[in-house]
Amino acid sequence: MKSFVFLYPIPEYINWEIQNWSREEDPNDFRQKYRRILNHCIDVRYRQKGFGITYVLFDGHEISDVVDLRKDDKVIFAGLDFKSHTTELPDGTYRYPDTEYILAQLGDVEALRVAGFHMWDCVEKLAKNAHEKGIDTLVDEDLTEFFTFRIKHDDFVVDKYPNLGYNLRECDSRHFERFMDVRKERPWLWQDY
Repeated sequence: MKSFVFLYPIPEYINWEIQNWSREEDPNDFRQKYRRILNHCIDVRYRQKGFGITYVLFDGHEISDVVDLRKDDKVIFAGLDFKSHTTELPDGTYRYPDTEYILAQLGDVEALRVAGFHMWDCVEKLAKNAHEKGIDTLVDEDLTEFFTFRIKHDDFVVDKYPNLGYNLRECDSRHFERFMDVRKERPWLWQDY
């Protein structure tokens, strides 16, 4: 089975992204643009290519109204509520959802594509765990917190990712080399550049 997993498309994250990136545009117009492009990307990149779509939410949370939830899509819960996740522990760390618990809910997955909040945190943790289990895993960087930045560019491509890597290679080889350096030890970030 092929599965696309979007981590935590909750109002708190999506509304924050839209509010902070819509400064030069009408927030309502930008919200509609965000919604239209996000759902189109999920449909073209995954649904139309035979991937099951799963949204992971914090326990007791609702999915953002920006997400067009289809009848065949699944919603699962992380085994941790949002308040527990965002409350700093005495040692300065935070609690995270158990990636084993999330992966177990997905069932038998041979190909996993991961998106959501946040690229270098929860998304990375899930992708790394899945990769270590031998699952063909890839992070869709465009559909992380970088999405709001990337859709502001006219050259954003809905059906191909990541958009940033292509742009960097074309404009500045130094930046592209730095972009690629972080991927040397993270095969779940390696894509066809």
